[in-house]
Amino acid sequence: MNSFLVVLKKELKDIFRDKKTVLFTLILPIILFPVMYKLMGYGMKSTMKGATEEINLAINGDNKSSVYNLLQSQKNFKIENPEDQKSALKEGKLQLIINIPENFNKLIAEGKEANIEILYDDSSNNSSIASSTVSSLISGLEDSIVSERLKAKGIDSEILKPFKVDVKSGILADGEEEVNPMARTLGGMMPSLIVVFMFAPILGIAADLGAGEKERNTFEPLLSTSCNRNSLIFGKTIAISVVSALTMIASLISMYIGLQSFIKSISEMDSGISKNTAFSFDLSPQSLVFMIILLLILLLAICAIQISISVFARSTKEAGTYLSGVITPIMIVSYIPMFMDAKDISSFLFHIPVANSVALMKEFMVGITNFNHIGIVLLWNIIYLILALLATKHLFSREEVVFRS
Repeated sequence: MNSFLVVLKKELKDIFRDKKTVLFTLILPIILFPVMYKLMGYGMKSTMKGATEEINLAINGDNKSSVYNLLQSQKNFKIENPEDQKSALKEGKLQLIINIPENFNKLIAEGKEANIEILYDDSSNNSSIASSTVSSLISGLEDSIVSERLKAKGIDSEILKPFKVDVKSGILADGEEEVNPMARTLGGMMPSLIVVFMFAPILGIAADLGAGEKERNTFEPLLSTSCNRNSLIFGKTIAISVVSALTMIASLISMYIGLQSFIKSISEMDSGISKNTAFSFDLSPQSLVFMIILLLILLLAICAIQISISVFARSTKEAGTYLSGVITPIMIVSYIPMFMDAKDISSFLFHIPVANSVALMKEFMVGITNFNHIGIVLLWNIIYLILALLATKHLFSREEVVFRS
């Protein structure tokens, strides 16, 4: 036990002594996510503002129609008439081309059909936003025309709305505000991001703990000390696990703050979206305990795999290559359940490494505590941990691997 603590203390001291490691592993994520999401929110607001501040459009057809007069009356609409309208639309000089049939008002007065055509550039955000803006205006005019027709016949326009459909959450308590849909979606991504943040930032540290020691010629003297190899294995694994856990927590808190700011920016642009930007988690204390146990086991297993790969490699460069090759499939698998409905996950998924942990966390976050799934996933993760530790121990016991250079 003393040997293990000596190794653990030594490794943690070496890791946190390196200012670059502390900067890029712990401090950078704390700064990066809020800044990144703040810039994204600013970019989207600027795009929306720019797209609606001035809309350049060409109008063909009846320039005496009510539609033409409506569009011309808008202060932020600028009517252009370039020779080649399609080219101007493609080049971004025009946002829209609107074709109004001749004698539009006469057709409407006679109760005949009059089709208005709106041409936009589907590869341009500004054009798409302008299309939605103009469509809403014309739809408002259409509603007023229908209302006038009915009124002329002595019919209340409300007859067109025989009933209303009120769609709202059936699981919220009375008076509780519905969660912003974007916050709900991003909250569902959290389990996958937890797994990614668990190992992605510490690949360089993992490479240094094994292959780095070989390059510095400090690995052999370490093996010749009174510390047994089990102490070395567990000391290095726990050390990297501690750093991984700190990095994961720092990244998640930072990302949460950044996403809150981002979602708030999006909500301000759309009055129809709920202003409740809190992530929708329904974690019970029992589920939280199971989730922490699950993450600890998975964390130790992944860190043990990283240490074994690092010990096997001849250099930090080679270790980085191997680690990237192993970690990439783990990341891909962790994304499988990302957008799945937590209440309808296939039982088969609970037998797939890493994906099963993500799936179980998704269940926890919506208030599901399925002991059958918990038992299956914990059992698999314990098996992964045992296999990872045995593999690491096996590599540490082989002279041709330990002294491979």
